[in-house]
Amino acid sequence: MPMNERSLQDMLEWVVLGLLIAVAALVVLWLGGWVFTLLGKLLVGLAGFIWSLLKLFVPLLAIAALVYFVVRYAQKPKAV
Repeated sequence: MPMNERSLQDMLEWVVLGLLIAVAALVVLWLGGWVFTLLGKLLVGLAGFIWSLLKLFVPLLAIAALVYFVVRYAQKPKAV
């Protein structure tokens, strides 16, 4: 038997091995999709939480800055 000639059993083993590798790759991709979907939902929730904090604190900080500058201006000694 020449060296390059493969038996039917060898070819079938390679085909089955290739199919098993393809199925394993698809399972890994499917699980990765679930993981990234969950991670995406967590990040969307975190972004919503940060956005709600910003909607609350940015106006409060703007008002606090305005009050600070008004008080600072009122305490400035007047030049006569």
